[in-house]
Amino acid sequence: GDRMEISNINGNIDVIRAAGRTAEVSVTKIVKKGDGSMVKAIMEEGGSGMHVCTIYLNQDPNRRTCKGDNNTGKDRGRDSFEVDMRYTVRVPAGARLTVDDVNGNVTVTGADADSKINTVNGDISFDGIGASTLETVNGKVIGSFSGAAWDGTMSVETVNGSVELTFPADLSADISGEMVNGSVSSVFPITIDKGWGPKSFNGRIGAGGRKLKIETVNGAITLKKR
Repeated sequence: GDRMEISNINGNIDVIRAAGRTAEVSVTKIVKKGDGSMVKAIMEEGGSGMHVCTIYLNQDPNRRTCKGDNNTGKDRGRDSFEVDMRYTVRVPAGARLTVDDVNGNVTVTGADADSKINTVNGDISFDGIGASTLETVNGKVIGSFSGAAWDGTMSVETVNGSVELTFPADLSADISGEMVNGSVSSVFPITIDKGWGPKSFNGRIGAGGRKLKIETVNGAITLKKR
């Protein structure tokens, strides 16, 4: 029931299920340019879980917290640097997951509790029982769900990329979708409640219930069966 939060800036994040009850975070630092000591990973523990983040020290060499300015140092003359931090995370069963990245792909396998996955420039690949948020800006979202067990609304969004979601054959959900330049393809029959337009739809799969919201600007929406 506790939450594992991972925050990164440059580099991929891969999350898998831990074999036991211990969470593990491994970070590989790749220094492409400049002083790699200006970038580090730290851990903060709180009452509801743990937060592991990437921090930049060029603004404050004594910084020891995830809160603060992460100026990457690019285009700053002699102070410029470029460092990738690549995370491999093992999360125990039942732990809730929050991932925030800026420049990197996020892959999650075996998530069995509430997940919030965000990146800006990268793809999202998610395998689990459901998520409250799967969002990127420049990238595609691919989700495979072993069950439809999320609470409330699952929001799946991108701007420049496609959305491909695979669900069990007995899926029931209230679904809404929006797209500007793209198409919709679904193997699930959708009962339209509020009309079907060229760029949006609102309807119901099966008996409805859980809410599924899908949005993209430049890309297709595809719903598949497992």
